Amino acid sequence: MMLSVGTEREADADVYARLAPELVRFAAVLAGPSGADDLVATAVLKAFSNPGWTGVQNQRAYLYRAVLNEARQEGRATVRRLRREQLAAVPEHSDGPTVRPEVLEAMRQLEPRQRAIVFFTYWQDRSPTEIAEDLGVNTRTVQRELASARQQLLEHLR
Repeated sequence: MMLSVGTEREADADVYARLAPELVRFAAVLAGPSGADDLVATAVLKAFSNPGWTGVQNQRAYLYRAVLNEARQEGRATVRRLRREQLAAVPEHSDGPTVRPEVLEAMRQLEPRQRAIVFFTYWQDRSPTEIAEDLGVNTRTVQRELASARQQLLEHLR
């Protein structure tokens, strides 16, 4: 019995070692580079701790979805925290917002799934079918979300 547990952990370690670099790049697009490592670590830990993990057929797709879901949860938590802070904060004068590149700002306006689809399409040159498989949606959803994301990016960058 002990050998079985050790073997499973080694297998999980191998999965993590193989997929971590691409998951971190994916997380950086979703949540920014500063928190990408932590986002992946949290998502992977939750996935590996899930009792159903041992039965997962496509571990890569499962982990991509886990990272996307964790980014969504963190995004919602951040929004809630910022709302609470704004309510509690005393208005102060500032020198203005920090200047950011236009494309990054436009990407931040997209929903997390749209950012994921844009990332897969343009940064990883993946097909809609591959993207759909990794995100657990159908190909038509990927095509529709990509078209919507393109339109939003064009409008924001004009």
